Amino acid sequence: MSFKLWFAAAVIVAISAPQSAPRLPLRSRVDAFVRAHEQAFIEIRRDIHRHPELSGREERTAKIVADRLRALGLDVRSGVGGHGVAAILKGGRPGPLVAYRADMDAVVSNATDPAPFPSVIAGVRHICGHDVHVAIGLGLAETLASVRADLPGRVMFVFQPAEERATGARAMIADGLFAAGRPIAVFGLHSSPLEAGRLTSKAGVMMYSNAIAPGVTNDAALFARARRSLIDAFGPDAFVDLNAPPAGFSEDFGEYQKLTPGVFFFIGLSNTPKGIRAMPHDANFNVDESAIPFGIRAMAAVLIDEASRKP
Repeated sequence: MSFKLWFAAAVIVAISAPQSAPRLPLRSRVDAFVRAHEQAFIEIRRDIHRHPELSGREERTAKIVADRLRALGLDVRSGVGGHGVAAILKGGRPGPLVAYRADMDAVVSNATDPAPFPSVIAGVRHICGHDVHVAIGLGLAETLASVRADLPGRVMFVFQPAEERATGARAMIADGLFAAGRPIAVFGLHSSPLEAGRLTSKAGVMMYSNAIAPGVTNDAALFARARRSLIDAFGPDAFVDLNAPPAGFSEDFGEYQKLTPGVFFFIGLSNTPKGIRAMPHDANFNVDESAIPFGIRAMAAVLIDEASRKP
């Protein structure tokens, strides 16, 4: 065979040989996974909503969380500071330890539950959105586990009890939450009456301290990076700058911020055209569940970007 014929044949073989599909960017794979599983993540919230547990009594919720995290192959610790659960997801690429926190407890409420899957526990309801927080946290863990081979560093998932009493964060820390390593950054979110599909936060003091809670003070540099990550992922309309801390409302997320830089967000759960208003602790508190997949994608973008950042 002449060189010309050999070369032509080789080119034909090379062209006709099956080519491996290019690997999609990490964020695109995360978004696709969330879209494919969003109803399953919503069902987690509905189950927890039906079975609310008061501060210090979060046994069922904690077991669901721990079992699902173990099924993903995470390194899981139960009973941290009460019914707290902490888990580590190890990525396949070098990088730092970052953390995400969700709270689990419900509150006393004898009002009629407007949800079509109401609480089955008399006098106890999730009217502060912690059922949504847990669903986002578990969805985030499952989503990031699906891309763990390409995930930088490690992610710590903190499922905290007793936020309503502002004792759970301190108890988990005192029980060695960060004994195996302190994250370089911690993130969390809380329900708010913003419209679904939006987040808000601010640098510096985001929530004032009160008699029981230390307040929330966001690290300015970390906030700027997180804000940029969200706008890059969803566009400028998805993030609303918070002008001033809300009055009369605080959180114990600040306990983690005493030890490491952190940023806390308010996530919108309302849908005004549908008559859904997610004002925490309001008797008519209700949720637009489209906020759950949005929250998972948003927190994944923030965590991945921070873990990927060059120091």
